[in-house]
Amino acid sequence: MKPGIVYNASSGLVEKEYRYQRGAGECFILLTTDTYAEPITVTEIWLDGDANPLLSDKQDTLIFVREGSATLIIDGTSYELTPKTSALVKSGSTFNWVKGASLKAIEISIPDASFPYSRKNTVESKNYTPVVKQGSMPTGNATGNREFEVLYDASNGSGSAAMFIGFIPTSGAPDHYHLYDEVCHIVQGGGELHVGDTVQELSAGSTFVVSPRLLHSIRNNREEDLWILGTFRPAGSPAAAYYPDGRPAPGYSETE
Repeated sequence: MKPGIVYNASSGLVEKEYRYQRGAGECFILLTTDTYAEPITVTEIWLDGDANPLLSDKQDTLIFVREGSATLIIDGTSYELTPKTSALVKSGSTFNWVKGASLKAIEISIPDASFPYSRKNTVESKNYTPVVKQGSMPTGNATGNREFEVLYDASNGSGSAAMFIGFIPTSGAPDHYHLYDEVCHIVQGGGELHVGDTVQELSAGSTFVVSPRLLHSIRNNREEDLWILGTFRPAGSPAAAYYPDGRPAPGYSETE
């Protein structure tokens, strides 16, 4: 996956080498290691039935269910996951999906402090919370008239990355950039990703990565809200954005 390029498992364009079976689950690798050290990796799983267990080896795995349902087993403990539910599998833990019913979920793996970049950018976390339901957390303001809800950060167990849902009404955010790596996944609605002169369509399941300092804009050209799942490293506030001239976006203070 290249920065600023949109990929979607539903498009049928994911090449065979980036698809594999995990038990009854069909998996699509949407963000690969390629030439990066300590990379964030992204896999989408579609499941009816049971998948095979997977060790979250030297990485934390953040999960979000877009469609369907399944039981997620983390180190022997079962959790029922339904749409718009997130989960965190800590490094060294084993997880498995069972009883999947039209499940479509995203698994985002963040290298742990075994590696130097991650050591430098991982903070101490507390209150590990295995499962968080979207809608249960307070919301904040980001660029433009966009709101966000943080699902995971250091306050509930994720010291290496933060995961949030952004709500973008019709119009959307202006051109801006971040100082962190961000993986974006469209949960609901659609719109456009603007990177320079390139415009790409967004729909449910669209996934792309925004590298640090990449100018971009996500625009909602529909009448319904665009819901976007963002996961970024190092962890911080989703409001931490800058306009092209270097001004902090409204709602963000560099002293935070």
